[in-house]
Amino acid sequence: MLLGFWLGPTATAHSQEWLYTVRPGDNLWNITADHLTRMDYLPRLQALNQVADPYRLPPGMKLRIPVAWLKARPTAARVVGVQGDVETTIALTGRTVAVTADLLLHGGDEIRTGADGNVTVEFGDGSRMLVQADSRLVMDALSAYGDAHMVDTRLRLWQGRVDNRVTSRRGSRNRYEILTPAATSAVRGTRYRLDMDADDATARAEVLEGAVEIRGTRKTRTVTGGFGALTETGKAPESPVRLLVPPVVGDLPPVVTRSPIQLSFPAVEGATLYRAQIAPDERFETLLFDAVATAPVVRGPDPPDGDYVLRVRGIDARGLEGRDATHRFRLHARPEPPFLIQPVDRSAVLDQALSFEWAEPQNATAYHFQLAEDERFTALALDLPKHARSRLIPDRTLEPGRYFWRVATQDAAGRVGPFSDPQTFRLQATPKLQVSEVTANEMTFRWSAGLPSQQYQFQLARDPRFENVMVDRRVPEPQLTIPRPASGFYYLRMRTIDADGYAGPYGPTQRIEVPPAHYWPLLFLTILGLILVL
Repeated sequence: MLLGFWLGPTATAHSQEWLYTVRPGDNLWNITADHLTRMDYLPRLQALNQVADPYRLPPGMKLRIPVAWLKARPTAARVVGVQGDVETTIALTGRTVAVTADLLLHGGDEIRTGADGNVTVEFGDGSRMLVQADSRLVMDALSAYGDAHMVDTRLRLWQGRVDNRVTSRRGSRNRYEILTPAATSAVRGTRYRLDMDADDATARAEVLEGAVEIRGTRKTRTVTGGFGALTETGKAPESPVRLLVPPVVGDLPPVVTRSPIQLSFPAVEGATLYRAQIAPDERFETLLFDAVATAPVVRGPDPPDGDYVLRVRGIDARGLEGRDATHRFRLHARPEPPFLIQPVDRSAVLDQALSFEWAEPQNATAYHFQLAEDERFTALALDLPKHARSRLIPDRTLEPGRYFWRVATQDAAGRVGPFSDPQTFRLQATPKLQVSEVTANEMTFRWSAGLPSQQYQFQLARDPRFENVMVDRRVPEPQLTIPRPASGFYYLRMRTIDADGYAGPYGPTQRIEVPPAHYWPLLFLTILGLILVL
């Protein structure tokens, strides 16, 4: 049994009426000829509206005209946003083509979205629908009545999820109907989401604004804003339940400096899953990212730097998705900061041996180096915005004490990326540092910390394609110490692994140079000599 979700004050268009406003020069004859399907409706129109003289109608008069008498004009829906794999089968020709922006869809056309696809469609009354991934939607009928002030939109959702913004206009008799295999709902000027799960044959409606009437097997329930309900095929709609509250996103950063995007927020009570979406703006007519996770974590995409909006919500045990929380942020992640190598974080360094070293990102032309006495970098000891190499030996003596340092990358286009996470060390005037912290037999890598409970997979190879991998280690901390390899050039990369085993994509490949071995014995002997003197 195929039922539906529909918009309108009554069950069918046949019982609706269109209110026509009489214009100067109008009479029942030209109104009937212009808008009605047959001229023999004229006497019935006259009787319905109690018109004494069919040739004399006062301007501004409201004429009641049953929709069933009106001429129906085919209209088209327009694609206003599309992302990923989306195709349509054109009913008129049977051809299947890729969906593009501004494409016009007509009655009978079918939309199918892939696993990464979504599309937003605008209908004749201005209502808009976002069709999400893995959905199948048919434009059953797209029509307009009278002088197009009344629009009839009938759709068929076989599977998938849609997000509807139904236009509300005063005095409107528009109908917006979505057929599904499970239930019927009636709405007027509202914002609601609808999901048809083909696997469990269940329709889920989540009302964010306005009200929706859901009907199934002769039972009707009204669902108001902030509530949702589900209906199994062949059964009556279940009682509405309150939607989960929006997640708290006030502590999310306004600027995200790492990509792929990874963010976390507090758990929502009652949520078993979470949906996260990222779009270029608040309209969410093009989803750049749409995923469901088991934890309140956003494992986002790797988009270009720019401004974006995040939308997140909890999902309860019944599969109903809760109210939205949105967060605007700017992605400023490129060029990527380098891996910091030495001094090792939280280490002690002799002032005679102080030097800084970091990995060399591809396409790097210069670096912005900063050394400060505080973690906020308000008291800068060194600030070098155009340092050319991936190594630095300070050109002046620094006082003993605690320092923080960080590095940003500049590319060939002159763009300067975000700073790396700062590392700290203590500069000592006496040789209190253990030999193992500056030995020639080891090399320590440090990178930006990820989310809590994440681990890291680190690889070091002789070639940029990682066909000859020398080191492949999984570590719980954002730091790794390895035996010092032979002198020469090497390539490294890293990715995060979540507690549930999810492995993210590898970050950009970076190149390092290991200096010749004769450099290290000299340093070792100097340190050993200082220790022996003590």
